[in-house]
Amino acid sequence: MNKPISILSVLLLILPGAAFATDISVMPASQSVATGASVNVALMISGLTDLGTPSLGTYDLNVAYDANVLGFVSASYGDPGFGDQLDLSGFGTFASTTPSIGTVDLFELSFDSPATLDSLQRGAFTLANLTFDALGPGTSPLVLGVNALGSAFGDSIMASLANGRVSVTASSTTTVPEPSTPFLIGAGLLALWLRRDGLGRLL
Repeated sequence: MNKPISILSVLLLILPGAAFATDISVMPASQSVATGASVNVALMISGLTDLGTPSLGTYDLNVAYDANVLGFVSASYGDPGFGDQLDLSGFGTFASTTPSIGTVDLFELSFDSPATLDSLQRGAFTLANLTFDALGPGTSPLVLGVNALGSAFGDSIMASLANGRVSVTASSTTTVPEPSTPFLIGAGLLALWLRRDGLGRLL
């Protein structure tokens, strides 16, 4: 006897996108550097459909950090290996980086057609790479916030967020220089000359 097919099973068969889940994460999730060093992190998106629907057409993200520990330097858009997955036709994108104290806003809008994005965009790629300077000792969280995340057709995409952190330690490169050999030799000769001329008693 055949088992009855549930309504939920039918919906999962005809709506495979119902289980769709997108993730945006900071990579690496944790790293440690010394003061004065540069810190590089990537914003990764995953869980999109590889060469299919839905694809990403635009995003507006915030990254918050501790301004006493880190200083924002620059942002570059696109994946180092795959290229900018919002610019698959070579038309470019509209991208904007807006830094302020303790936060930076990243916005990018694709000029590609929905058909191009749906057929050529990968399911997981780097959105942007951020560079910070390590200013002072401490641990700074890198907290993601989503202002907007849209598909190629402008539909809203829900995403879970995975934050990161950077630990900055005091640099150990600062040392007191030792006297050089010529300086020591010169000081010794001066002392001998002073003693020879009878001036050593005055020291």
